[in-house]
Amino acid sequence: MSGDVVLATSLVSPNHKRAVKILSLLTADGGLANTILFDREVNILQGLSHPHIIKHTISARCPDYLAICTHYCPNGTLAFQLDTMNPELCVKYFVQIACAVRYLNDKLRIVHSDIKPDNIFINTNNDPVLGDFGLSFFIPPGDTVVSTKDIHSTRRHCSLYERHSFHQATLWSLDMYSLGVTLWCMMFSAEPILGWCLYTTMEYDPSLRYSAVSILAELHEHDVHRDIIDSL
Repeated sequence: MSGDVVLATSLVSPNHKRAVKILSLLTADGGLANTILFDREVNILQGLSHPHIIKHTISARCPDYLAICTHYCPNGTLAFQLDTMNPELCVKYFVQIACAVRYLNDKLRIVHSDIKPDNIFINTNNDPVLGDFGLSFFIPPGDTVVSTKDIHSTRRHCSLYERHSFHQATLWSLDMYSLGVTLWCMMFSAEPILGWCLYTTMEYDPSLRYSAVSILAELHEHDVHRDIIDSL
């Protein structure tokens, strides 16, 4: 989703801060495209409630721009924390983010469509929070696959199937591939140079294509952060 993000500070209470995404209405199409994106993102954000998903506070339509306000996470993004990761923190973050993805995919039938370290924020409790729902969308009830024609995920974090409009993908596979790349980033403390880091592995062994539900069930069985999985 196009748009600048700024930090807003309350004039009454300087400690009260919000992240604000601003979408211009002064575009060649009169703000039509940005209005459509704004309405879609706000509609999704308003229905979300999860400890590891960014909280929407208010949205506004101004004469020259549209604004989406969300909670501010003072510890930056996961992208800036990659060089500080250790194995224990890596596993904890992965479980927490996977719980957020399970909530979106399995409970709400929402595909985030742009999971990556830049869109995962670290809150005051040093926990990851999934944000930026500008590319997210609902899957209609009854549908089990989605066309990749209109999906525009970040190239290095999406599967190769998403780069070809003639492909279809299952509801959960889009976000799970990106989640897998994010895990790779945490494990190796680096952004992927190319987008093939998981693709070749899955081609070799298709059984590795897990959903958030199944992978969390596997971790739960082996008592990996079972308390977190049960609480979310």
